[in-house]
Amino acid sequence: MTYSLYLKFFLLILLISVTTLSCTSEEQNSIKALYITGGGWHDYETQEDLFVKGMNERLGSDFEWTIVHEGNKEPDHLVSIMQEDNWTEGYDLVVHNTGFGRVNNAEFVKSFVEDHYGTPAVLIHSAVQSYRYSEPADPWFQFMGQQSMWHEEQRGFEVENVAVDHPIMQDFPETWQNPDDELYVVEEAWGDITPLARAYGVETEEYHTVTWSHEIDDTRIFATTMGHTNQVFETDIFLDTLANGIRWAAGKL
Repeated sequence: MTYSLYLKFFLLILLISVTTLSCTSEEQNSIKALYITGGGWHDYETQEDLFVKGMNERLGSDFEWTIVHEGNKEPDHLVSIMQEDNWTEGYDLVVHNTGFGRVNNAEFVKSFVEDHYGTPAVLIHSAVQSYRYSEPADPWFQFMGQQSMWHEEQRGFEVENVAVDHPIMQDFPETWQNPDDELYVVEEAWGDITPLARAYGVETEEYHTVTWSHEIDDTRIFATTMGHTNQVFETDIFLDTLANGIRWAAGKL
């Protein structure tokens, strides 16, 4: 082998090695995120596709997703992984988009919430009302930072950005017309939350926080009660804010 050929061969091997190390480094540095979905009242199959597509476009390879979709549309289903000890181990973030509003197993809720502390959470729409009948549901309410037991009639409504300087809300306009959703009625705040957006309820004749952040026991939680319909999941405003909330919860914003 001539010196010239040897040099070219050496440089090729070096390039391959550097590329491999770069890819390995990216995989090791990516956020391990768990997306839990399923339950009643919603089209979680379509929403899963819209969520994964939307987050891949906005978060790219920075997040590596594991999907747990189960329950066969049953609202009283107990998610299998959440019944395990230390169930969040190995994940940097958990996103809940679930409709398990008929779960009434208080011991299950207490156990999975205890294991959730230390791992950031993102809660979408009906996840906020999941587990509310597990009396006492206090561990879930305290973790989320708010309590909601019912919602107003499904309709479009205007959403007001009440934290324009918060990084999560950087892509959210001063007001946004939510095309078709359910406005969750907030009965009580549990802890010191940071309201990010609100909407006026025509039935209750008062404003309700629809998006907020919460920090408790060194755990970041981002939550939004919006996201009932697929139409909402198809809007850039909703997906952009969701992506920002995920970044914030993971400490990447």
